[in-house]
Amino acid sequence: MHFQIRQAGNLWSWVLLNEAAETVAESHRTFPSAAQASAAALAFAHLVSRAGKSLTVRSSSSGTLL
Repeated sequence: MHFQIRQAGNLWSWVLLNEAAETVAESHRTFPSAAQASAAALAFAHLVSRAGKSLTVRSSSSGTLL
């Protein structure tokens, strides 16, 4: 997966693409510069990484699996 920073007029946004170039996630807001859109994409990546470290799966019959 990789991020792309996209320009639309004077505004910028980010999009996360998979290996088939399909959109996995995208920013819900725009930014006044490419640098700000890049920083927002990096912050999103850090949040996903942190969430992945605390991943748990619950089953009603057996409790926490991970």
